[in-house]
Amino acid sequence: MRAVAVIGLVAGFGVLLQTTLFHALPLRLRLSPDVLLVLVVFLGLHRHTVGGVFAAFSLGYLQDAASGSAVGLNAFGMVVVYALVYLTCRRLWVDNVLSKVVLVFLASWVKAVAVLVVSAVFGASEGAWGPTLGAVLMNAALAAVLAPPVFALLTAARLPDARDEN
Repeated sequence: MRAVAVIGLVAGFGVLLQTTLFHALPLRLRLSPDVLLVLVVFLGLHRHTVGGVFAAFSLGYLQDAASGSAVGLNAFGMVVVYALVYLTCRRLWVDNVLSKVVLVFLASWVKAVAVLVVSAVFGASEGAWGPTLGAVLMNAALAAVLAPPVFALLTAARLPDARDEN
């Protein structure tokens, strides 16, 4: 129950950060770190249960609801990220800060590609890929920079791994 509360608080803060604070800054570029993606990467590394997949889907759906985009795109992207992070951490040792930062950077690219491919398949994209890829690069770098503090916060909360609860 503690894990649900902590993840819920971080998710709520992440949605507020993504949808209000970064869009209110007077910048030409519309940058916003994907805090929910960082949270899904953490879940993929530490929560290897159906609850982790459900949380990834729920976080993506929450992001869809808050962003006003087509419903299900971010939810699909988050589940793809969760699955790939889970499969990666089963084969590779992802325990130090650098590997987690790289994993978040790559996960941001995976989510962006998954969302863009689904958008293109179902005709929801306008075809302007140049500016989109530049924004994806900047947002992925911002999410990677934000990953260590978020991971430190979640680790400090001493959330048990899913295998520790059984």
